[in-house]
Amino acid sequence: MRKYWQRLVAQSVVARLLMAQMFVLCLLWLLALAYVVHDSTRDKVTLELEPTYQAIIAVAENELAEPAKMRESIRKVELALRDMAGVDMTAFPGPSFIVENSQGILYRSVEVPAGARAGAPGELPLFESGGSMWRARTVQSPHSEVRITGIMPADGVNIFLRLASRGTLLLPLLISFPFLILPAWLSIRLAQGPWTKAMADLATRGPQDLRPLPVEGRPRELVAMFNRINALLERVRDSAERERAFIADAAHELRTPLAAMRVNVEALQQQASDPRQQQLLDGIVSGNARATRLVSQLLRLMRSDATSGDELERICFDGLVQERMAALAGIADAKGVELEMSGDDGLYLAGRREGLVSLVDNLLDNAIKYSPERGKVLADVRRADGGVVLRISDQGPGIAPELRERVFDRFFRDPRQAQSHSGSGLGLAIALAVARQHGGSIALDAAGSMGLCVTVCLPAND
Repeated sequence: MRKYWQRLVAQSVVARLLMAQMFVLCLLWLLALAYVVHDSTRDKVTLELEPTYQAIIAVAENELAEPAKMRESIRKVELALRDMAGVDMTAFPGPSFIVENSQGILYRSVEVPAGARAGAPGELPLFESGGSMWRARTVQSPHSEVRITGIMPADGVNIFLRLASRGTLLLPLLISFPFLILPAWLSIRLAQGPWTKAMADLATRGPQDLRPLPVEGRPRELVAMFNRINALLERVRDSAERERAFIADAAHELRTPLAAMRVNVEALQQQASDPRQQQLLDGIVSGNARATRLVSQLLRLMRSDATSGDELERICFDGLVQERMAALAGIADAKGVELEMSGDDGLYLAGRREGLVSLVDNLLDNAIKYSPERGKVLADVRRADGGVVLRISDQGPGIAPELRERVFDRFFRDPRQAQSHSGSGLGLAIALAVARQHGGSIALDAAGSMGLCVTVCLPAND
């Protein structure tokens, strides 16, 4: 039951508001019921019959000369009173009357309980009859000797009578309660309009969009929340800016000493005659190349973040892919890897050229690096679903399915490949950042029995 409640109500604001409204309605109905029950136990019940007493006295005084007609008229008044109460008096005893004067009883209801007795005018004596408690009240006519004694139940039956007489107040609420759920739900949904619009605005933002949320025209309840969100976004934005500035400055500062180190080590290689020294220098050159590549990747990553707000330009994407394959052909030839391109021509999109160059270069460079000698790397560019789809397939070892999401994290690498190939773990992170900046996506899949296929989908919003 607790799990059902949490799934139905605790996890939904709409359900919680709806249940709150239903609870308030139930509470109001119970309060009304409690008032009627309390009111039925007070002496006021019999006092409210004063107009009836006066009407019966008037009938008795006007038709005193015709006893039969008088009894018939009083009986009609009595039946009308019971009919107004809406209760079947054959099942439940109700108000009954005794009309008398100095000559004796003029009228006596057939429902008058045995042992009924009247008190002095103004008093409300209690008596017991048939296992039930009764209350009597006597009213004396101010114009004659006629007096009337009304007898009412004074126990739980009286409560029932009062509920029946007040049913016009309680029953509609009870009957309409199930039909109030839909209007209540609709009212809540309409009231949630500003929240829904605010969430839709947030959903359209990219991961790099840390601009403050607009608060103009928002409801007061949202303004307070948006102000706190904006304060958080400002702190995140400042932190991200400091991080990017630090990494960019560090990477830029490292380029010069790394380049100078490589020049000096290469000069020492030309002068070294000892094979052991030559081997040590080769290791230094290899480490310098890895460090230089890491610095370049960091700078690319920072540029991809920094250029997310730059103006878009119309780019022929298939031409860009062909251009980058030609630029990396030397690296592929050195490893004996064949580059091949297929697909459609004239695929234009609106983008940032530097970012797209980084995306294509990183994907092609990874495909070449992990392909075996005399392997093949295929780049396929096609128009699909109103956008442009780039698929780059290689014949390398591939990536395990459980790691295909994690490899997009910065500095994370497949443990199997980290031992056999050098790298920084930033290439796919840069590619993903560029794809998202252009409103696209990137996914990894197996390329046949072996290898990896990287699929990039970009909208052709040119």
